[in-house]
Amino acid sequence: MALKNLWEQERLQRLQITAERRQQVKQWKQLTQQEFQLQADVLHQELSSFVTTLDNNRKLQQQQFQQEIIERQLEILQIKTDVSQRQQEYRQQRAAKAQALFQNLRNFREILHNSVWGDCSQEQAVSPTPAKEEKLVATVPKWSISRSAIKGAGFRPSANTMTKKVPALNADTVKSKVQQYIQQAEGATLIEIEEVIGLSRVQTIDVLRSLIKQGVLEQRDRQYFIRQQAIS
Repeated sequence: MALKNLWEQERLQRLQITAERRQQVKQWKQLTQQEFQLQADVLHQELSSFVTTLDNNRKLQQQQFQQEIIERQLEILQIKTDVSQRQQEYRQQRAAKAQALFQNLRNFREILHNSVWGDCSQEQAVSPTPAKEEKLVATVPKWSISRSAIKGAGFRPSANTMTKKVPALNADTVKSKVQQYIQQAEGATLIEIEEVIGLSRVQTIDVLRSLIKQGVLEQRDRQYFIRQQAIS
């Protein structure tokens, strides 16, 4: 009986110890769950705050980025406007320079024409009618110099033929003189024509080109002849 009682006491003590340990484990478990819950709440709050801050920063950066885009677009628009204005100013300057250049070219042509043919403005102002011009051409004296006589006299052109100054002459009158001389001489060279008629080299070339273009003259072996069709 004593052994049984002893064993019963030990069993009761063990049950009591087990119950106490279970109670301790239960308390520790509750405390642990509470701590975990507190930590989870703190983490959730921190995470929510972080997400809110991050979202606010993202929105702020997005607004700043959009503002920068608008500023860049305004700058690009201003640059385009400036470039367009400069292009327009450059076009206007180019147009003005081109107009001035064409005006200078016209003036140069007039000066060149006057230096070659003389100032014909007054002659053109008082020039006779075409009928009177034909009468003037008809009264031009015929040349009595033949090409053989020029060659026999040992003709040599002067050194200042290209640069000599000649009086202003009517273009039609000069053409008529050149045509009559070539017809009477039965052909002539450039040097012979400019020396006999009394023209400069530029005037002579201009007249000969004009007559060739009109079909009055033809050139063969550096000599100029009257076309057969023009004679007939």
